Amino acid sequence: MLEISDEKLEIILSMTAFDNAFIRTFFDRNIVEFLLRLILKKPELSVETVTFEHVLDDPVSKGVRLDIRAVDDAGNWMDIEFQINPREVNGRRLRYYHSRMDVQMLERGKQYTELADACVIFICRGDPIGKGKPMYCFQMKDQDNEVLEDGQLTLILNADFPGDWEYKNLMEDLKSADSKDMHYDVLKERMQTVKEKEGEIMEAGHVLEDYLKKQEDKMKSEIVANMLKDKMPEETIVRLAVVSPEFVKQVQATM
Repeated sequence: MLEISDEKLEIILSMTAFDNAFIRTFFDRNIVEFLLRLILKKPELSVETVTFEHVLDDPVSKGVRLDIRAVDDAGNWMDIEFQINPREVNGRRLRYYHSRMDVQMLERGKQYTELADACVIFICRGDPIGKGKPMYCFQMKDQDNEVLEDGQLTLILNADFPGDWEYKNLMEDLKSADSKDMHYDVLKERMQTVKEKEGEIMEAGHVLEDYLKKQEDKMKSEIVANMLKDKMPEETIVRLAVVSPEFVKQVQATM
């Protein structure tokens, strides 16, 4: 018998690729490779490693957390982001994601020519650019429309585009919570495995609990940070926010 509450089971069964808590459960190396081969039109692409919620950070700059980071057999990086609110996607955010990836890829002492390719893909519930297109492809070009060979590519896909287009079935699959509604066999089979096998459901339950705990800690951190900005005494913060003195000190250290 599953040791998971009916409430959490219902949440898991309703999840899609756009739910952050479900990404680590649904996606694996094979699914990520399938997705990238299809979107990038590279049927021979070979993904070597995949990491989830991959943090790119340093002590002095704003950090970035990549939903899915994939590295192929040539060392090129690909980032896949699932974005529910398209208003949070803009050119400067995309620029920053690329910059953080570049810094991580090129080690000290290496030549600029050794910098690997980097691709950032945002799959959005809506159109962040606002031109009514299902997909946008951005590359650096000159006044003669010649592409600068800098190895940088940015793609934005509108999963809610109403018309027929090349990736409509793929977008519908990524928005689907039920394998019966999916078109691609590889995605259908993965969804069946994740949501119909007891072991996979249990693992999804653990991931969900971890995600909810992180969300709770994030919310408490924001509350504590605001209290610290208002110069409230530590003992008052501990009492009102229901946190430990150590938690307050951790938040203070990040400010």
